[in-house]
Amino acid sequence: MKSETRRLNKLTGASKNIAKRYKLTTAAAAIIDQAGEVHGQRSRAVQIAVEILWRTQRQLDKIPTDILQSPLTARTYKLPQRTVALIEALGREGSRTRGEVLAACAGLLASDVEEAKKH
Repeated sequence: MKSETRRLNKLTGASKNIAKRYKLTTAAAAIIDQAGEVHGQRSRAVQIAVEILWRTQRQLDKIPTDILQSPLTARTYKLPQRTVALIEALGREGSRTRGEVLAACAGLLASDVEEAKKH
């Protein structure tokens, strides 16, 4: 019984993800939702796009205007600590908001969504 309690206590802290609420445009949120179907989860799609942005750092200036022009909404994503830190760092480096970083992520994920629609 004692070992079972210890095992269950370890399991309760198993999730190292953080639930973060972001303000982003409705177009970006819609693209992330569609990419979530492709990648299995919306948070996983955001994680993939943030890692690509961090490694390339060239897509932040190429955010499509139709994504930036749509009205704002708020979404909560349960993300790993590293992804949250990268979103913050990308925003600080380019003097951008976290919503603009997620809009850049949506711009990257749009190609995945288009590819999935073809098949």
